[in-house]
Order: sequence, then C-alpha cells, then structure tokens
Amino acid sequence: VAILGRIPGTRRFSDLLRHPDNEATPGMILLRPEASLVYFNIDHVRDTAMAAVHAAAPRPRLVLIDLSASPHIDLQAVETLAMLHRELAALEIQLQFVEAHGSARDTLRREGLAEKTGTISRFTSVAGAVDALPRGSWRGEHRRLGVVGPARLAAGQVQRTHLAVGGREHREAIGD
Repeated sequence: VAILGRIPGTRRFSDLLRHPDNEATPGMILLRPEASLVYFNIDHVRDTAMAAVHAAAPRPRLVLIDLSASPHIDLQAVETLAMLHRELAALEIQLQFVEAHGSARDTLRREGLAEKTGTISRFTSVAGAVDALPRGSWRGEHRRLGVVGPARLAAGQVQRTHLAVGGREHREAIGD
C-alpha cells in the first residue's frame, strides 16, 4: 500500500516513501493499494490506513483510497472496508474511494458501501478529490461526482467544473 503525496509542481501523486520530495497533503491520508483487494490482503490495507491516521498530526479529515491499481474487490474486502468506514466515522474522518475500475465500483455499490462513503464515480480523480476537500463535503444536494480542472483564469482565480446530482454541469471561479 503506497501512501501518496503530490509530485511537486504537478497535479499527480505518487508514493511518498519512494519519493520523499513529494508533498504531503494536509488534512488527508492518500492511499493506493497496489493489487486487487481480496481476503488475504485487505487487513493490511485497513491496518495501513489506521496506522497512518493515528500517526498523523493533526488528525486528518479524509482518508482517500485510490483504487486505480485494484481491478477486483471481493466480498471480504468490502466487509473490511465497511469496518474501516465505521472506525473512521467514529473519529469524524471521511472515507472516499477514487479511480475505481468498473467492476470494483459495481461491487462497492452492490454491497452498499457507496451509500455509506458518498459517490464512487469514474470521474473523480485523486487530484480532484484533493482539490475538493477544502471546499466542503461530498454529500448533500450538490454532491460532487467529479472535479475537472483546475484551469487558470484571471490571476488568482481557478475554475472548477463539477457535475451536480442529475448530471448538470456547474462551473465556478474561485480565488486561490
């Protein structure tokens, strides 16, 4: 399980241990399991997430799991992820999944984890989720299904595009 940090000067993320010059993301723990999530490795993923939460100061507001390298999730893994969600919720920490393969999204939705953690969308990237955290929650009437951008506008402004419930696109210009 890689703990991710932003590659300096980019919107890309990679393993902090392999690349110590990567930038940590304040208020969040970013993880990327490097395999399918199945009964024999899911406890390691959960333990890594909880160890990172307990080691973080201050306590993070979000644990984000990048599933781009996890094409399959079995039922034991879903149960363990649901347990992780409950543990994090007890600490007032949100759990979010991004960049999940189609079959992994289907499994998470079918087993009810999508309703517990919020949107599991093919449109949400690690960078989009990181950009969205300071702006508030992923839940509610205008829950974000994905963030595209940012694209530079006038000096000091960033345009973010996200899809609101119902598929309507919404654009906003915000200050840096």
